[in-house]
Amino acid sequence: MIRKYAEWIEENVSPWLRDEVKQVTVTASDGIRINGYYALHPAEKASVLMIHGFCEFFGKYHEMAYRFWQAGYSVFFIELRGHGKSERTAQYEQGGVHVDSFSEYIDDVRSFIDQVVEPETVTGDLFLFAHSMGGAVGALLLEEYPSFFRCGVLSSPMLKMDFGRVPEMAVRAMAVYSNLRNITEKYAPGQHSFTGEYLFDDSSALSEERYMYQFDQRLQDPDYRTWGGTFGWVRAAREASRQAVKNAGHLKVTVLLCQAGKDTVVDNAGQNEFALLSDHVVLRRYENARHEIYNAGDEEREKYYKDILTFFGSFCSRKGG
Repeated sequence: MIRKYAEWIEENVSPWLRDEVKQVTVTASDGIRINGYYALHPAEKASVLMIHGFCEFFGKYHEMAYRFWQAGYSVFFIELRGHGKSERTAQYEQGGVHVDSFSEYIDDVRSFIDQVVEPETVTGDLFLFAHSMGGAVGALLLEEYPSFFRCGVLSSPMLKMDFGRVPEMAVRAMAVYSNLRNITEKYAPGQHSFTGEYLFDDSSALSEERYMYQFDQRLQDPDYRTWGGTFGWVRAAREASRQAVKNAGHLKVTVLLCQAGKDTVVDNAGQNEFALLSDHVVLRRYENARHEIYNAGDEEREKYYKDILTFFGSFCSRKGG
């Protein structure tokens, strides 16, 4: 299977990346350079803006972007600050990911839309796909800027963080402690730099060939080795998740929320609450998938893609939300 997947990538995705995908750089309002990619479909049904998860990069989504393009969509992919080829605000401890607020990510996306998506999209119809951390960013965008998108897919969105057995009170205490000791830019407990270990069994994927494809990219390129978050990032992520759920009632466009039944990265309770607070959310649960549903087993993964493309397709022939 691994060889077959590698051959499929080599025969189909690699030529597409070479011939159709363009790399671009935009400048956020604070001067940070943001990296992105796009591929325009010659018979564009709509454009899909893709926002990745924590410590991810474009290479993790080559297959998905290609599938969207094959289905008739132009694809736009942003690497948020501190990820992939985008600039870091500073060289944090051993490649750690840090923001003071998710408003920085929101600004990255708005800059990318203003400078790349809007000038290049053919139809002017913009759909959203956002995963995990990107799902929190996407939810905030959909709530604050409802006119940007016709519809949205939130895949395993980080709408409540999962701290395992650590009580919420202890998490709050750590946030206060980090401020008092001025260590907000140091790794939070449990976070660390990339070790280079092959950890498929403990990963968020169930497809080893896909895990290997993405892992190899990390080994080959130091820019793809971001791995852990700082105290400041954790605090900003908690606040963004709470805000996204609190404001779910502000949604005005339809959202497909894809939930992983075996998720150990985010707490699904936040997704459930988000869906209950809005009449615009359709929740689909993939019982046998881990956090990365796009890297699930064959049956679950194909159902996931079919659901997303069916959802997107329902918005291609109408102008209402």
